[in-house]
Amino acid sequence: LVSSLTSLSLESLDDAQRDAISSVIAVIEHAVQTDVIATAITSTCAGISPREVIEPLTNLMRVILTLSQWSAIEASVSAAIDCGQFQLGDEAKSVAFETFKVCTESEYVSANFEKMILVMWEMHQNDDTGSIAGGEAVLDFVQKYKKQPTK
Repeated sequence: LVSSLTSLSLESLDDAQRDAISSVIAVIEHAVQTDVIATAITSTCAGISPREVIEPLTNLMRVILTLSQWSAIEASVSAAIDCGQFQLGDEAKSVAFETFKVCTESEYVSANFEKMILVMWEMHQNDDTGSIAGGEAVLDFVQKYKKQPTK
C-alpha cells in the first residue's frame, strides 16, 4: 500500500484535484507508515507474533523503513520499542532504535537486519534468564549489533 501510494501518478488530474488527492494520500501514507511499522516492530522485536510471520513482517518493515523519512516514523518506532512487552533492556532498545534509524537513512537494508529481528524474537521466546535484560544473551546481542550497525 505504501509503495502504491508513493508511486501513484497524479499527472492526469488538474491542479485542484491533484492538491486535494495529494493531501489525502499524505494522511493515509503517514497513518499506514506509523501504525504498521509500530505494530510490526512490537510483534517481532518483543516476540509476540508467531515464528512463521517474522520474515514477512521483517520484509514489510524493510519496505516501510526504506520509503520513510526518519522524522515521520521516529515516534512510532520509539513507542513500539518502549512497549511493556520488550524484555531485553535499555541497551538492546537503544541498539534496535539506532538500527531502525540507520535503515531510513540508507539506500538499502542489509541482511543483518533480518537476523537482528529474529534474534530479538528468539530471545523473547526463551525462558532462560540470559534472554532477559542484563543476561549474557542480551549482552552478546548488544555487542554484536552495536559494533556492526545495519546499513
